Amino acid sequence: MAEHTLVKTFTPLVVAALLAIVGWLFSTVMDVEKIALENTTHIEHLHMAEEAFGKQMEQVEATLTDLRINVGRLSH
Repeated sequence: MAEHTLVKTFTPLVVAALLAIVGWLFSTVMDVEKIALENTTHIEHLHMAEEAFGKQMEQVEATLTDLRINVGRLSH
């Protein structure tokens, strides 16, 4: 009979603890998923910025090449 009383006493506590752990794990997973999504978005933006920067660098290189050609023509 004493064992039955112990089970009746501690079962709600164990269930509450398990629910708390599951809730904490769920919220932790949701936070990690949110951070992963934000990081993915930032990475995509960085790739787009890198492509735009690459195009700008190509334009700067072309302009610099044209300047060198024109300076070479003027000095001869």
